[in-house]
Amino acid sequence: MKLHTKLAVVTGAGKGIGQAIAQLFAEAGAIVILATKEKQEGIDAEKKLREAGHEAYFYQTDVEQEQSIVKLFQWVKQTYGFVDVLVNNAGITLFKSIDRTTIEDWNSVMNIDLRGTYLCSKYAVPLMHNRSGASIINISSNHAVQTLPDAEIYAAAKGGVNAMTRSMALSLGEKGIRVNAICPGFTDTPHYQKWLAESQNPMTDSTVRALHATNQVAVPNDIAELALFLATKGARQITGECIQVDGGLSVRLY
Repeated sequence: MKLHTKLAVVTGAGKGIGQAIAQLFAEAGAIVILATKEKQEGIDAEKKLREAGHEAYFYQTDVEQEQSIVKLFQWVKQTYGFVDVLVNNAGITLFKSIDRTTIEDWNSVMNIDLRGTYLCSKYAVPLMHNRSGASIINISSNHAVQTLPDAEIYAAAKGGVNAMTRSMALSLGEKGIRVNAICPGFTDTPHYQKWLAESQNPMTDSTVRALHATNQVAVPNDIAELALFLATKGARQITGECIQVDGGLSVRLY
């Protein structure tokens, strides 16, 4: 069990990629803290893991609110006293033409996707000092590297996550903490299924898949498998990297 006795905090763990990461970490022996905003999703995720015999705890957390993050890590400190792995997964997307966006749109995406990653890392780091193999994994996006029209705010936020990942890797290396980012492309999550439904075009899914060298979009477990590797000692020399997981989508010229 690669993460036996390790404690992992996973934000946005109630569904999609976050839930898959929490599941895989638990199966690898980690104690998993499910830090997610939606109460019922958190309760259901905790129940599923505990019924399978894993040690998992839901702690309701809104990464847009600093005090919510402070309370999360205060509870972790009081309960366990340490953190081995932090997965900054909580995030939102926004596709909207720049002339129709509002400052509220900007604040919401930046506060959750970028500031939330910063704050969770800030409060986790003191609990990661001197933990052998400590690792922070930021779930970014391929929009940080290649993007689309009407994604300015989201692309900016995720570009910031990648830049912050590189700087954090340098700053925290002397503390024994590795920092990496995973940049998923299209991933078959509830959000992706909602987007397909809203497109009202039965060909959208096949069109998207045809853009990939693998002719398929990722599933959450594809991201979770990489996150698990980055959390283990097998990745001890990998830090400051922003790794794209997009089935070859980003290598296409046209």
